[in-house]
Amino acid sequence: MVRNGVLDAARPGVVRLMGAPTTWEQALVGVILAPGVQAVASHRSALRLWGLRTRFDGLELSVSYPGNRRLTGVIVHRSVDLIDRDTTESMGVRVTTVARTLCDAGLIFPPSEVQRLVDHAIATGLVTANELWAVRRRVGQHGRNGVVKLEEAIEGLPAGAEKSDSGPEIKLARILVAAGLPAPARQYAAKAGGREYLIDLCYPESKLALEYDGVDHHTRVDRFVADRRRQNDLADVDWCVMRYTHADLRDQPHVLVGHVRRRLAHL
Repeated sequence: MVRNGVLDAARPGVVRLMGAPTTWEQALVGVILAPGVQAVASHRSALRLWGLRTRFDGLELSVSYPGNRRLTGVIVHRSVDLIDRDTTESMGVRVTTVARTLCDAGLIFPPSEVQRLVDHAIATGLVTANELWAVRRRVGQHGRNGVVKLEEAIEGLPAGAEKSDSGPEIKLARILVAAGLPAPARQYAAKAGGREYLIDLCYPESKLALEYDGVDHHTRVDRFVADRRRQNDLADVDWCVMRYTHADLRDQPHVLVGHVRRRLAHL
């Protein structure tokens, strides 16, 4: 079939249907299926599969030590602590679990990025803090590099982090608590305009609402309109809504802390 042009020899021992679009996912499956020691997508490839980090077009795998794989153009890690429960399937691809992937992230990323990845995974329900602790305790027994970054990220999670809608919400709460302010309530149900609205973060007694706005949050006209009506309804029953962006959290956290501190002092 290869000679007749029906199939294409993608790699030794692996063929693909001619005419099928060439994608990153297809290339990843191809290297996992290549003959040899069983491998799984891991590290940056796993982060991309889980939707945690998309800026990676390479191919990265893990195999259990002492096994080895040599594949052209592929990063292969030999792991002494990779076990069956560290692997699962995502989009039909054998891959390390979210918890194991975040543990491995400590080997290649600085603490700030590991914290961001953990925040996002927790907020979107991909993993729980208990699952992360379980991996950290087991893998840490082998004296493995990177687990300290994961531990610091877990310990840095503010109370109620799993109720958040996004990683930046967790970061916003962390900034406030680190500045000595009270921990804000999360996903608080406020009644206004005959409706019930969920507020990302707030201080209910002071009727101070804090909202994080992502770049793509208001791209749809209907969402933009709904947000403005929501804010007006809340203002009508004396809620103060303060909105912050990624740039605020990154570049001037002291400014937003000042806003909240002054507002709480006057209410």
